[in-house]
Amino acid sequence: MTKIAIALWIPFLALNWAQCLHAEPQTAAPPKVVGQTGNPSSRTMIQQKLQLVKMMLATSTAMERASRKDDAAVKQQVAAALAVYASANDALNADNLARAEELADEALRMIEELSRKAPDQQQAEAGQRARYEELLKELRNAEATYQDLRQRTAPGGKASGPGIERARKQGDQAQALAKDGRYREAAELLKDAHAEIISALNKLLGSATLTYDLKFKSDAEEYEYELARYHSYEELAPIAYVELKPDQGTIKLSERYVQESRTMRDTAKQQAAQGDHRAAINTLLEAIKRMQTALRVVGLVLQE
Repeated sequence: MTKIAIALWIPFLALNWAQCLHAEPQTAAPPKVVGQTGNPSSRTMIQQKLQLVKMMLATSTAMERASRKDDAAVKQQVAAALAVYASANDALNADNLARAEELADEALRMIEELSRKAPDQQQAEAGQRARYEELLKELRNAEATYQDLRQRTAPGGKASGPGIERARKQGDQAQALAKDGRYREAAELLKDAHAEIISALNKLLGSATLTYDLKFKSDAEEYEYELARYHSYEELAPIAYVELKPDQGTIKLSERYVQESRTMRDTAKQQAAQGDHRAAINTLLEAIKRMQTALRVVGLVLQE
């Protein structure tokens, strides 16, 4: 019985909507009501407001989207807005100006609320596309950072590992999805790919064996290597702030370690300039530890 009632009610709503949209507020002089005086300017203003409501109901793309939306609650709100508009016309024709204006305002409010519940698909897609493009740029920057750091810390080594390969495949899949307009799914893949790159960076930065497996011809050569390794960590700090998005308190703590590290680096440079490269190397190793701490503070997981 309920299903039959609903089936009969839907066409009635459609007919009621059509009737409401074509109904014009009557402009003939209304019957005089004892104790009430009509204000022509107020009446004209309310008629104009009702014309605006009618136009929005008839031509608003948001209302059209709401009426097509597969949501019973939204459809009921559409029907309610039409009913309020019809009641506002009735109140105006009865010369109840205060009630007519109140109902016209209510109809406008309901239309505005329906517009929020049925957003413009083109605007939504534009937002998703912008987010996708932002994530794609972040992924490419992170991969470039990884490759640069890889060359600095392991020259001649394997260009990428399993994590980097997975990230590249996910990036390719995301771009294919984006070509089909599936920006939301593409963005999720880019987030996963970015996480793979960050993980690979963590492993690369935390690999202590890279330093000591190398053979140096002199203390001066080893000093230059350690200085380059220090700069790799230093360059990663601002990138970590952007990519990992720590709060301001965490950034300040990290920057304190960065400054301590830079002070040690300057000391190492002075020691090297004086020819004491072994002391400079030891100072740089301490500076690197400080810089690693600065990175750990913001979320990079590094091994000792």
